[in-house]
Amino acid sequence: MAGLILLAALAVLIALLVFLSRLATQSLAISAKAKTALRWLIVVGAFPLMVADEVVGMYQFNALCKANGIESADVSKARGRRVKLEVDARSPLKGMIMPGTVEDWFYKDAVSNEIVIHHKDYYAFGGWLMRYTPLSMGSHHPMLFSGGCIDDYVARDAIFSQNNISLVN
Repeated sequence: MAGLILLAALAVLIALLVFLSRLATQSLAISAKAKTALRWLIVVGAFPLMVADEVVGMYQFNALCKANGIESADVSKARGRRVKLEVDARSPLKGMIMPGTVEDWFYKDAVSNEIVIHHKDYYAFGGWLMRYTPLSMGSHHPMLFSGGCIDDYVARDAIFSQNNISLVN
């Protein structure tokens, strides 16, 4: 079913691009061959713009995750300790091409309640194609990347294992 929805959405978007290219070139005083070539250039050139915000957003979110995520956190104070996780409420993320949210993650010592690790986790919502077309099927996640810094906890678990940090609930 998802494939049919994808094909239908792409057909509508291509038809819209063809219509707009005809509208843009109909009043030009050039030969029919030149108009046809120009229309094809417009359609082929504008088609990638549908996912351009996701491509740029993917690089922006990956840069944020590398700079402020668990991989860049200082875990030296937590070595050999038992920690518990506290997560602040999500807040909107400003200045990004794609909308998203950010959370502060605090790992506190299980005994003293001292913050020993702090990092941020970012969540991206999909680009305009995923937010405003039926292609998303109700999902707000991006098409081209997972949309979050910590999705499967593999990186965090590896860092905790290397540093003998145990997470308690």
